[in-house]
Amino acid sequence: MEIKDLNRYGEVLETSLKLRSMPIGVKFCESETDVPKEAVYPKEKFGKHMALCQAFSYARMKGMTIAMRKEDHWCWNPLVGFGNVDCDPGTPSFDEVCKFIGIPGKEKAAEFFANFPRLPKNKYPIVVIAPIKTCTFMPDVILVYAEAAKVNHMCRSIKTILGGTFTSTFDGIDSCIYCTVPTFTKGEFRITFPDPGDRERARAYDDEVILSMPPAKMDAFMQAFEGMNRFMGFDCKLLEFNLDFAHPPFYNTLFEMWGLDNYGTTWDVPAGR
Repeated sequence: MEIKDLNRYGEVLETSLKLRSMPIGVKFCESETDVPKEAVYPKEKFGKHMALCQAFSYARMKGMTIAMRKEDHWCWNPLVGFGNVDCDPGTPSFDEVCKFIGIPGKEKAAEFFANFPRLPKNKYPIVVIAPIKTCTFMPDVILVYAEAAKVNHMCRSIKTILGGTFTSTFDGIDSCIYCTVPTFTKGEFRITFPDPGDRERARAYDDEVILSMPPAKMDAFMQAFEGMNRFMGFDCKLLEFNLDFAHPPFYNTLFEMWGLDNYGTTWDVPAGR
């Protein structure tokens, strides 16, 4: 996949799914030379800090390219998850975080936090976020914020290319790490629910879900996605609650095989399908 392909995919997803915001790309940079020239740093640009979810929002809603060093962050968990600070077991900061992650019992909390998704310490001092339809770099992770029905539609394309389903880990907090680090390190698709900070301070909607994609699988995903849209499209409107609703022709075929008289009106299927 080339940058021009990624840009087009961003347009296709935004338009065909009628997304509220633009799909975004996240890149982990090892040095300043990896940061695109159009990127702005929150402290330099605004004179203020920014939570990572707010950087996501500035990219997906305003179309900006945001770069963040550790001094730009206004939330603790990206600093830990991206390996920007020392928070290993046995450190004072590790013990402090364990008090507030919602798991009773010091040992259980420590065991949980020791397995928190993390990048290698000090390897990626800068993270860059931008809309994929305008970005000038190849991201490490692609994020799509969308309503559940639209994420479900994309999941069907993922099933096509994987030849099966995929799994995710669900937590009520730290969504900015769960939607980025595992996809970057493992090359896997994931679903994440935006956490309270994302909803309260970065404008994520209550009905939105985050779908994370590895760029290496983006070409195959989009081929499946566009093929499925040619076959059935995606309609965002609510349908009437009809009984004996129209269905694909193979339903009637199966009913006949099973000796049932459940015949009905079928969909029009494009030639060759």
